[in-house]
Amino acid sequence: MNKKPNIKNLTDSQFFELIQSQKQPGYRAEQIRIALFKQKISDFDQISNLPKGFREFLSDNYVVNALKLNKHRQSQDGSIKFLFDLPDGNSIESVYMPWYDNDEEAIVRETLCISTMAGCSVNCAFCATGKLGFKRNLDVAEIIDQIIEVERFLNTKLTNIVMMGMGEPLLNYNNSIKSLEILTDPNYEMFSRKRITLSTSGIAPRIKQFARSPRPVKLAISLHATDNGTRDLIMPINKSFNLEILMDSIEDYYRITKIPIMYEYILFDGINDTNDDIKRLTKIARRVPSRINIIPFNDISFTNPQGFPATLRPANREKMNWFASELRSQSVPVIVRDTFGGDIEGACGQLALSDKLKILQKIV
Repeated sequence: MNKKPNIKNLTDSQFFELIQSQKQPGYRAEQIRIALFKQKISDFDQISNLPKGFREFLSDNYVVNALKLNKHRQSQDGSIKFLFDLPDGNSIESVYMPWYDNDEEAIVRETLCISTMAGCSVNCAFCATGKLGFKRNLDVAEIIDQIIEVERFLNTKLTNIVMMGMGEPLLNYNNSIKSLEILTDPNYEMFSRKRITLSTSGIAPRIKQFARSPRPVKLAISLHATDNGTRDLIMPINKSFNLEILMDSIEDYYRITKIPIMYEYILFDGINDTNDDIKRLTKIARRVPSRINIIPFNDISFTNPQGFPATLRPANREKMNWFASELRSQSVPVIVRDTFGGDIEGACGQLALSDKLKILQKIV
């Protein structure tokens, strides 16, 4: 018996065929989409402006919900890690991150970090997701439902989205871009393009293609090194798209979109934290308007890393502040980030992988 498809995955042409097959007027397609993405209904019976017979047809042939919440963990800093089960038995993660005002009383921004893959194929040395291996790309419904399910669970309206969770968004290009088109569609009132950031390890051809997409968003480059030799070790994808190729695509992205770039830079003790790195990073930051995010390293020792990944150690806070100060002295905008959810396995892939390891331990 075939499983019913998720209606959120239908293309424009598939929606047209659906409406025609049921002899419904064309405007029904947009009524359904508004119900799905603006009203965020969880059942077809909630679409009260559709004829009852049509609602019954939709219920018989399609599903609305793509995810099932497995567990969630809340950190002392207010962040919440969600582990969702997919219909095929795979799991994905999302992380809710509240940002407080200076008095730490009122939440001024609510950000959700979402996944675009189950597992990942890029295998960065510092990331637990890569240890899961690549399972599959998420479809449009699975990407968007992370947002809908978290908003429903927390009874809130998220203000910002970052595609920085499990997976490389630009290697799941079509579904990632289609999701962004839905999320930024004015008819659904979900998010402004200014409120969404896509993080990439540096898939240069896709960066150029993304610049020419209907609604490009802010781009975050997972950089983490300033020379090819070091970046080859930290991020093997650099062997396919080295820094020279990557920077060419970044300049193209800014030239087309005029959106400033964010560089993510995990500071590792004794590896990418030297004066020479500061000089090279300054040159990189000056090529287009940009900002550097210096990020603490989240421990992945529970994955039993081997080889180079086993040598990675976080730079201490004093080194991070010095590194940032030196960049600022060169007029480079820098933010030193704190880690969200360190006490709840908050980094990408940590909860899914630890959950998998616990299951395997029980089996053994």
